[in-house]
Amino acid sequence: MSDAHDSFDETYRSLYEQGLTDGLPVVPPTEERVEEMLRGTDLPPEHVLGRIGNADNPITVGDLAANAVMAGCIPPYMPVLEAGARAFADPDSNSIQSSVSTGSWAYQWIVNGPVRNKLDIESGTGALGPNYHANQTISRALGIAYRNTAKIYPGEKDMGVMGNPAKFYLLAGENEEASPWEPFHVTNGYDEGESTITLSGPNGWTQWLPSENTAEKILDGMIRNTPQSMRSKTGENLNATITHAINPYNAEELAEAGLSKDDIKGYLVENSNMSTDSHPALLESSGTYGDTDVPRRQVPQYSEPESVKLATVGGPGRFNAIVGMSIGGPVTEKITFPDNWESLVEEYEFEREWVPAERFYD
Repeated sequence: MSDAHDSFDETYRSLYEQGLTDGLPVVPPTEERVEEMLRGTDLPPEHVLGRIGNADNPITVGDLAANAVMAGCIPPYMPVLEAGARAFADPDSNSIQSSVSTGSWAYQWIVNGPVRNKLDIESGTGALGPNYHANQTISRALGIAYRNTAKIYPGEKDMGVMGNPAKFYLLAGENEEASPWEPFHVTNGYDEGESTITLSGPNGWTQWLPSENTAEKILDGMIRNTPQSMRSKTGENLNATITHAINPYNAEELAEAGLSKDDIKGYLVENSNMSTDSHPALLESSGTYGDTDVPRRQVPQYSEPESVKLATVGGPGRFNAIVGMSIGGPVTEKITFPDNWESLVEEYEFEREWVPAERFYD
């Protein structure tokens, strides 16, 4: 027992000193453990999933499996991890700026489709908090894999002034079963029966409670509780989006008022003007009116509907969340599965003895 304990401590210490961890204890990526993790994929270890970082370093399936072991993942998670790695490698994700900017951006993941229930990826109560193995370890593994592949260290490439705790994990499934609208991935062009993972690069998040549970007050709360720093705009030089995570109760109230996702987005754009007199800093970045030298006096916080993203997340209760501003993506990748995946899920399935919060819906 003592020899194994000493070996674990030595391995973790060595990995930490080499800059290969996120600071927390990790599972040593032994050859046997990595080989077992590779049971979750049909791809060979040398297969390159994409290139990431400012040096376009290749991330291979074998590299991803080793980082997944360190983060505590199990083999059935590999298809989700591979899709996440492909999202990182997509230039539209702007993952390099999310990783190195002084703004301390994080990685935000939304999982959709049948894979959520197969892998117990939580979308209800506490989905963005601790407790759920898949939510925590998948997002942690992707963060470690990016760091180790791109060789990003704080103060050298990662210049985040404050740092961001959301870089440990910020992953949730969408609560499709409790949502009155089409799922997030269907909005983005995928079939409902497909499984996907979506990557964004937000700076922060906030929670809020509507003053009344009416459609008008919920929409008002979405605008009033969005911090001034979360300004959204899409375009050739900037793709800044804000994600509104709406709890199922408030989502239902909005839908019962006849509001679609597009209606909500349009309302936010049309009613989100901020006065540059109240916020002088906005005057500097807003430019002038037309071809004149006259400065603008109002600036929309949400510049166009596509800069607003909506997802139904969470369990019973009235609190909502605003995540943003994201300077990358969203990028959505389809999750594909190996032939043996269903049997792997059964082999590694967790039998939780604690009561799922969703049982209280009835």
